[in-house]
Amino acid sequence: MFEQVEDYPVDPIMIGADYFAQDPRTEKLNLTVGIYQDEHGKTPVLKAVKLAEQQLVDKQTSKSYLALTGDAEYCRVLGREIMGETYDDSWVAAQTAGGAVALRVMSDLLGQMPKPPTAWLQTPTYGNYVPILTAANARFAHVPYYDALERKITFDQMLDVLQAAKPGDVFLMEGCCHNPTGADMSTEQFDALLDVLEARGIIPWIDLAYLGFARSWQDDCEMARKIAARFSECIVCITLSKSFGIYRDRAGALFVKTQPNDRDRVQRAVSAIVRSGASHAPDHGPSVVRTILQDDALKPLWLEELDQMRQRVAGVRQQITAMENTLFGTGTLAYIGSQSGMFSLLPLTDAQETILTRDHGIHVVKGGRVNVARLGAYDIEKLIRAIHEITVPR
Repeated sequence: MFEQVEDYPVDPIMIGADYFAQDPRTEKLNLTVGIYQDEHGKTPVLKAVKLAEQQLVDKQTSKSYLALTGDAEYCRVLGREIMGETYDDSWVAAQTAGGAVALRVMSDLLGQMPKPPTAWLQTPTYGNYVPILTAANARFAHVPYYDALERKITFDQMLDVLQAAKPGDVFLMEGCCHNPTGADMSTEQFDALLDVLEARGIIPWIDLAYLGFARSWQDDCEMARKIAARFSECIVCITLSKSFGIYRDRAGALFVKTQPNDRDRVQRAVSAIVRSGASHAPDHGPSVVRTILQDDALKPLWLEELDQMRQRVAGVRQQITAMENTLFGTGTLAYIGSQSGMFSLLPLTDAQETILTRDHGIHVVKGGRVNVARLGAYDIEKLIRAIHEITVPR
């Protein structure tokens, strides 16, 4: 039977991690997997998380199943945190095992509609969108978002291509700290995009994975709040892996705003899709999040720790820019200092990426994506010198 199984495409991030593991060199550098690391190369457990976990140990009375859509209180608290006053009980909400499951549940819902809408995707964008949508048999198309050679957002081209979208289609966008480019739309660009979506009857679908890593937790929620306040139908997916440092504990959520007459049917549809897939979401991570957000002492502590992580990543970006200017003065990497979040695309060809790994032991995701949060002080100079050696003609 199994001889019939065909080759499946492998996530380039996982390929990169495999190549790094197989590299025998001790002075190698892994810039592939998207996790936060401190200056010592560690992914710490936040103090606020530890304290919340202790509260759960002391007070939690049961490990019984929750509803198919998870803990309603968790969804309510998180919904109000993200969407503010625009969030109420009229939304359909589901606790999910991270953002990927939220994306998959929504993709299944789109794919199962009698007249499936098209999901329009920014290019380049998060590498798991296409596999998730494909597995759900959902329709999708692409719009240009970023020119890696020019190192800028192709905003006008994106809006031009969106003219082909039909009313009822959805536009799947990332919120702050765009993965993989690190290039976020300005406030003016985002508002102009919403104008186009509203005028053409396109449903906004925003994916939030890095809240607190661009400006602040509150500021980074603003895109979702604008969408929620403006549109009668919209979709919000969230993962809290980075914001709370609870990667393996899988805390996320799906929020769907519908017309009042559609709310109950969509709730039943989401519940049925969850039942046929994950069945029940894990609860430890979400319980930690709920505890922190409702605790007057833990929430300020967590926000302080989140700010520290954001400031470190922003500081690494500035160090890259400053050190490149000091060493070579070409300005080749100056754009990195103006971007936000963990990721950026290096200005390298496929052949140059190969040389970067082969000759310098620096592993990146295919397409040139690097996680700047994994760079220490020595690593920054190593990366800059390697890029200069590869890209400057001799």
